[in-house]
Amino acid sequence: MPPKRNGEAPRVAVGYTRVSTKREEMISPELQAHEQDTYAERNGIRIVERVEDLDLSGRDFARRSVDYIVKGIIEGRWNVVLLWKWSRWGRNLLQSRLYLAEVEQAGGEVIAVTEDFDTTTSVGKFSRDQMLAIAELQSNQIGENWKEAHERRRRMGLPHNGQFRFGYTYSRGAGYQPDPVSADALADCYKRYVEAGESMRSLTQMLNANGHRTGRGNLFTNISLGRLMDTGFAAGLIREKSNPGGNGNTLAAYDVWRMGVHEPIISMELWEKYREKRLASAETAPRLRSPKHSFSGLVYCPQCKKRMRRTTGGGRNGPHWRCRTRLQNKSCPGASIMDDRLEKIMREWVVENAQGGDTIEEDADRIRAAQKATTNLAACEAEVARLKRKRTRLLDVYTDDESYDKGDYLKKKAEIDRDLERADLTLRAARKRVNEIDTTDYRDIFTTLADLWDNATPSEKRELLSKVVRRIEVRAGTEKRKLSKVNVVPRWMPDPWE
Repeated sequence: MPPKRNGEAPRVAVGYTRVSTKREEMISPELQAHEQDTYAERNGIRIVERVEDLDLSGRDFARRSVDYIVKGIIEGRWNVVLLWKWSRWGRNLLQSRLYLAEVEQAGGEVIAVTEDFDTTTSVGKFSRDQMLAIAELQSNQIGENWKEAHERRRRMGLPHNGQFRFGYTYSRGAGYQPDPVSADALADCYKRYVEAGESMRSLTQMLNANGHRTGRGNLFTNISLGRLMDTGFAAGLIREKSNPGGNGNTLAAYDVWRMGVHEPIISMELWEKYREKRLASAETAPRLRSPKHSFSGLVYCPQCKKRMRRTTGGGRNGPHWRCRTRLQNKSCPGASIMDDRLEKIMREWVVENAQGGDTIEEDADRIRAAQKATTNLAACEAEVARLKRKRTRLLDVYTDDESYDKGDYLKKKAEIDRDLERADLTLRAARKRVNEIDTTDYRDIFTTLADLWDNATPSEKRELLSKVVRRIEVRAGTEKRKLSKVNVVPRWMPDPWE
């Protein structure tokens, strides 16, 4: 890391510590913090806050505190993020690079204190990305090892872990044994659902009223009870999917059922009747399908202004997007486009903008306006702070000097209060202006999206696209090769529908 030059702002840091649920290296938070302190002292960095994400995986940023860290940089609370290693930042290369770009865009820098590269150089960025790629590889390998262990346990008739299961007690020696109290309650739920036609809501109320709780000590809900009964564990079964990603965690998703070594508490006949009834009442047919697509929720029909649906029906060669209103009642002229053609058009649009497309380049006024608004906000905040200090000094003088005239004090205080009220109104207007202006630098997002487009999963592409695309409009038309049939509404432009 290059040394601090004269005139640069002081380096103020937040120390970020993460320990995964998998406990990859079993590195304690204390050791990570010690390495951060050592590096900070050696390089003249002051740590003002520590943020810990304990028992959280690096695969997904959604539940972690990275957004809070970026917000701290934007608000000026710190300008450096200290990590123990790059793997603590994340084990998902796509999301790691995206959030690094957000930190740098906000004027901050991220430093891994035991893997310190000068990321202002191309070699340093390459080295950093290599460490992030290795972290992702290690995570994938850990996941594969767990998957193999789970499959081995299922082949032996064992569940994939020894966690609490309602209706049973567990010990290492005896395994799962029916619990005299909760086993009868669970068996009664199956009978009431199948034979008496009682709803999950009714069964949930019965369990909670009788003092039964989940493994975490919480009250049962309709969803938690349904998921518990859908496992088939009470029938002595161990379930699994032939397609691990198919149809979420629903009963229909599990198409492989093995007899376990534990004792069942309901008959196989009762289980089959329960399973048949649950599948029949499901909102969608029990089939395996991909739960998410690259453009889910982004494709619209501009005629009816409704989201379009991705479908494989209609006798076309491959998946395509069709107007939802047209499918339902034919009240809209409708539009459609092949999924692979939309993929090609969007890829070209992303690459064009990553290379400095006209739309992005012509938006320099927005960036300058955002910078001006931010500078004005800082000046307004400084003025409010100055007037508050002035009012405090006036009070100190009045209380310390007994000869100070009370009338003069009240007059000057009233003047300061009026100035402070005006300054506070100006500050509120400045804050509103900053919030209204989009300060995002979309170039970094487009660069990441273009680099990783061909290797990203549909859900990852959808996540990135949602940051730059407000809507993809597909117009009706007969010219199938006409690119103007698709109109992309970017997030940095005003929405004509509003």
